[in-house]
Amino acid sequence: MLMSESSEKAVVPTAQFARGILIGLHQTTVAQEAGALEGDVEAVHDMRVAIRRLRVALSNFAVCLSREDRRRLRARLKHLADALGLVRDLDVMIAALESARKTSPTEDHPAIKSMIRRLRARRRRQHRQLINYLRGEEFADFKREFSSLEPEPEAQNIPLAGPKEHGQAA
Repeated sequence: MLMSESSEKAVVPTAQFARGILIGLHQTTVAQEAGALEGDVEAVHDMRVAIRRLRVALSNFAVCLSREDRRRLRARLKHLADALGLVRDLDVMIAALESARKTSPTEDHPAIKSMIRRLRARRRRQHRQLINYLRGEEFADFKREFSSLEPEPEAQNIPLAGPKEHGQAA
């Protein structure tokens, strides 16, 4: 079925709106990089929240992106969310134990402190893995992902930067 001219005009503003949302969430995610590299608990949390929101936006605006772009972005977002999640989960467990220690019987304090020490050691290891990911090629590609968006898309699909096929124009 062919789209009417009025339907085509309605699609472009939707694609532009989607583009703005996706770019904003992408920028929010990337803005947390320095804090996440430093191990800042709130930056890790904020980056993870931005990733979740970006994943929801990708789902909501799926019709505005090509299947290849959606698949590539979902994979990158999953890898980043996994790396962040391993650190964030430990942050939450450490905070819960620190809170529990305040109200627990004194005889439980050594065991709780020991558990917190072990969790902090695990967090340091997971944070090193997160640093490696954030300094790696996949995250560098993610940061460049939206750089090829043109100011005014003329088609329904939003062109995103990605690996070009051999012989394909840039």
